[in-house]
Amino acid sequence: MRWRGVCLGLAVVAVAMSGGRSPVAAQLSERLQRSMLQGQNNDLHRRFGRMLVDEGRELVIDPAAGPDDARKILLRRAALYEKLKDFPRAEIDLTSAIQLDSPSAELYAARGYFYMRRSRFTEALGDFLVGIGLASDNARVRFGAGRAQAALGNYAEAVRHYDAAIKLARRDPTYYLARGEAYIHLDQPRSAWTDFDSAIDIRLPRVADRYYAFLGRGYASLMMDRYANAITDFDSAIGLDPRAVNALLWRGYAREKSGQAGLALDDYERATAVDPGDRLARANLQRLRSN
Repeated sequence: MRWRGVCLGLAVVAVAMSGGRSPVAAQLSERLQRSMLQGQNNDLHRRFGRMLVDEGRELVIDPAAGPDDARKILLRRAALYEKLKDFPRAEIDLTSAIQLDSPSAELYAARGYFYMRRSRFTEALGDFLVGIGLASDNARVRFGAGRAQAALGNYAEAVRHYDAAIKLARRDPTYYLARGEAYIHLDQPRSAWTDFDSAIDIRLPRVADRYYAFLGRGYASLMMDRYANAITDFDSAIGLDPRAVNALLWRGYAREKSGQAGLALDDYERATAVDPGDRLARANLQRLRSN
C-alpha cells in the first residue's frame, strides 16, 4: 500500500542520516513522517470509513504506548473488525491483547465470547477454562464456560458452571435463565421452573429476556402438567411477542389439556397464520378441525 512505501522510504532516510542530521535533512524526515502517518490514516479510513474513529481517537497503536493503552486499543479495534465481519483480524487483535504483558481472566473471556459468537464452542470453552484458572472468582468466565458446555450439549457440566456463577453474582437474572434452560434439557422441570421464576422475580430489563423467562416457566409448568399456570405464563409471553409460534403452540396444547378446545383451535390458527410452513401448527389445526 502507499503508506508502506513511504514508511520504507523513511527508514532509508533514517539510516542515511544516522551519522548526523542537518536542519534540512531533519525537516525532510519530519515531512516524510507526517506523510507516512497521514497515508496510514487515509488507508484506514478507506477501509473502515468514519467507523474507525472511536471517541475522537484513531485506533492505531502508538509504538510508545504502554501495555494497558495498547490492550484497550486492540480490544476496541477487535470489536470494530467483528462488526465489519472481518473475523480473522478481530481474532488476531484479541489474541494480541492476551499476549500483551500478563494475561487476565477478562481477556480470555473476551476472546471466549468472540468464539461463542462464531460457534467455535470448543475453543471458547478452552478460553473460559483458562480464565477460571486465572480467576476462579470471576462470574463472567464461569458463566461463559457454562454457555460453552451447553452449546456442546453437556448440560450437567453447564449446570455446574452456572452454579458457581450464581454463587458469585446472585442478582444476575441471565444466569438463572441459562441454568433453567439447562435443567429443561436435563428433564428437571421443577428446578427449571424455580430458576425461571427467580429471573422474573429479580426483573429483566430486556423484553427478549422477559419473554424467554415467561416462556421457560410456562414450559416447565407444562412438563409438570400444571396447565393453568402454563397458560398464564404463555399469556405473558405472547403479550410480549404476539407472533411467537412456540408460545402459541404450547398455549394451545395447555388449553387442549384443560378442556378448552375452542381456544386451543384459535391458538393453532394464529400459529399457522404466523408461519404457514410450521408442520406442527398445521397438524394440530387439522386434528382439531376434524374432531
